[in-house]
Amino acid sequence: MDLYQGGFYRFSNYVYWLMCLNLFFLLSNILMFGSLIFLVPTISNAILYFVAFIPAGPAFAALFYSLNQITNREMTPFQIFFTAYKKNFMDSLKVWLPIVTVFFILLIDIQYFNQNPTTTNQILSGIFLVGLFLLVIFSLYALLLITHYQFRIRDSYRLSIYYLVTWIKRSTGNAGILFLTIVLMFMTTDFIILLFASLVAWLLILNTKPIIQDVAVSFVKAEKDGEFTERPISMEGDSNVKSNQII
Repeated sequence: MDLYQGGFYRFSNYVYWLMCLNLFFLLSNILMFGSLIFLVPTISNAILYFVAFIPAGPAFAALFYSLNQITNREMTPFQIFFTAYKKNFMDSLKVWLPIVTVFFILLIDIQYFNQNPTTTNQILSGIFLVGLFLLVIFSLYALLLITHYQFRIRDSYRLSIYYLVTWIKRSTGNAGILFLTIVLMFMTTDFIILLFASLVAWLLILNTKPIIQDVAVSFVKAEKDGEFTERPISMEGDSNVKSNQII
């Protein structure tokens, strides 16, 4: 029997990858987690939080890409994560910066509404909270698209909105995963996300994988035929090219 086909090998390989990627994600996201641990969550610290969250985009993108490579036997988690981090850094940062800006605007508005708990403000707070959840799912789609395909930023946004509102089952599943994660954090401790960040991200990736595959079928064309192009070269190739391998 092929050693690589054994159930125990596959399970231990998944555990190994998730542990390694979780560590790499924490190290590359040290500013964000440091701000969450050491800064007091007040409006006066909003700028510091915002700055600390800016480098998180490339870290999330590298994690999402790497989780799609768990079955890769040719490269180690370290090689895949940090190669993806380096090659996708600028593209993911361009996608992430407007998203994180809107994210903090919504957070500040929600904080303001909660400090003035009128009926109108409570309704607006609920609406903005839903918007926050949708924005997180939107950011997941946008970062996945930019790391797998050579889309312009506005095209990545357009496709992310399209799949957010048309693939309701997948979007609802992602919202459910995020909601259960938040509930678990409230029931235990916020620090639990430091241990299971890669596991939560993997569940999101598994649920979102059909969307990435549908993009390849429905929107990816030859470069000469349209504005959507895929990046089908190995990570060992040109630094301006991304892999589109989907497990």
